Amino acid sequence: MWVFQSILLLRIVMIFSIYLSIQQINSSSFSQYVWSWIINNDFSSDFGYLIDPLTSIMLI
Repeated sequence: MWVFQSILLLRIVMIFSIYLSIQQINSSSFSQYVWSWIINNDFSSDFGYLIDPLTSIMLI
């Protein structure tokens, strides 16, 4: 039973990574801000992700 679920999940992730790679080929890098991780008076550290050419290759 677990075999079918894991194969299905791997297929979904592979389709998602191919989709991101195609987007990367057609346009430039993109980043997404998610939330502020550390907030201080003079310092703020934000959490997010960046998809660049290296990231899209490593996803596949």
